[in-house]
Amino acid sequence: MADTRPTQVNPWRAVYLCVLGIFAPAKLAAEEAADNAARNNYSAKADPTPRAFVIRRAFWVSLALVVGSITIGYFAGRLTAVICGAPPHVVITAVQVLGAALLLWGTLFVRGWEIQSFAGVTLSERVNQWLYRFLYCAGTIVVVWSLASAP
Repeated sequence: MADTRPTQVNPWRAVYLCVLGIFAPAKLAAEEAADNAARNNYSAKADPTPRAFVIRRAFWVSLALVVGSITIGYFAGRLTAVICGAPPHVVITAVQVLGAALLLWGTLFVRGWEIQSFAGVTLSERVNQWLYRFLYCAGTIVVVWSLASAP
């Protein structure tokens, strides 16, 4: 079985890799080749994390993303309503359409079988996941903002 440990990527590097994935795919491919070489040089095979723990971690991380997105959207909407007053109905509708568009974009964008490796730890797969989650969280924030700023 292949070593399924991903290399550590800090949030700023993740943003950088996402930008490369969108605007400079050749550079992302070079970064991925270097990352694959580094992962192939791991000295000892790690014991795989039991799947039950992976499920639990995914549950709590996704809950944190949902709560965080709702919280950001709600407070941004309330703050906007306090500072600028209640936006006109047409603005709320436009923002809701934008939020729905971001959610649909995330759904249509995400790649699966086309880029999937055995373990899902390549940089391309991780960039794919990060962009998908960003679009979904941004769409949720925008929709909640529109609801929280409404009169």
